[in-house]
Amino acid sequence: MNSMLGRLLTMVQLTRVSIAFGAVSDLWFAVVLAWTIHAIPGVPDSRTWWTGESLWSLGVALGAALVTALGLFGCGAAFNDVLDARHDAAFRPGRPIPAGRIRPTQALVIAVLALVCAVIGASILGGGSGGGPWSIWLTLLTASLLLFYNSAAKFLPAVGVVTIGVIHAVHMLIPSWTLPILLPVWWSMTHAMMVAASVHVLEEKRPVLTRQAWLGIAMGWIFWSVMLFLLVSGRGLDIWPESLPWWGPIWPAMAMLLFVVFARWKIMTAESLRSGAEKLKRYGAMWQALYAATWFLAIGLYTQAACFGVLACTGIIVMTILREVQGLSGRPLGYR
Repeated sequence: MNSMLGRLLTMVQLTRVSIAFGAVSDLWFAVVLAWTIHAIPGVPDSRTWWTGESLWSLGVALGAALVTALGLFGCGAAFNDVLDARHDAAFRPGRPIPAGRIRPTQALVIAVLALVCAVIGASILGGGSGGGPWSIWLTLLTASLLLFYNSAAKFLPAVGVVTIGVIHAVHMLIPSWTLPILLPVWWSMTHAMMVAASVHVLEEKRPVLTRQAWLGIAMGWIFWSVMLFLLVSGRGLDIWPESLPWWGPIWPAMAMLLFVVFARWKIMTAESLRSGAEKLKRYGAMWQALYAATWFLAIGLYTQAACFGVLACTGIIVMTILREVQGLSGRPLGYR
């Protein structure tokens, strides 16, 4: 029994599911938005097989999105540990591979299995007329970007930060790339880049973010913002549909301002900069559910907003429990 629990805890630490909440929230937001988009006056419909009135089809889609998000996140995290095994042995010996709790080949097998699960979930999401093979292709593109980030991009700070933002944007389009409201996708990309850059500074990673690197990040953000908005205009859509309240985006803007204040407080009260970076990553992921709630408020779907508000609160509790069980030091439960 203890051996099984130890393996489970090692799996949790390897795949970092304690901070996968943001990835799940993003896909669930896209699923619920596509499921209810037909109820929003003046917004073009983008139906898939799981949209409409059936709660059963919504449940299946949410389950498939959960599998896809966790699969991609676990795949990226396991790849990261395999590629960084030598670095972790020197600087993070408590990680599963340098600690000897799992072999690199086993971690690689877990990464591949996680990717397979993600593709299966995406195939379910794209099984109808809305997503089609695009859901699978976008899943594979996300996995490729994760591999590119872990193998090369993270060693070039500007490229790494921008890549993280692009990963979040592509990831949100997996359920339905035909979503008529893409402003939340751009918002998630911007938030992810902001958190990634801040974490890089707090963890004092090398190479440091120079002025040229910050300029590169800004240029990358502008480039991909333009690409996303061209995708919107190319489909004959508006960035924010005229039928929706013009002041709607104020809600997510307030949520972002609250995040800045909250994150600053958490960093200032942390025991160290590295501990502050850990908190920033966790709460940055949790905030994705809060953003989803505010976007539904902006659209006028109050039931969905309330559900995602509850989800955000639940995420805080679940992530806290997982981190306590896993141990912030990275050591197994028995040591604590």
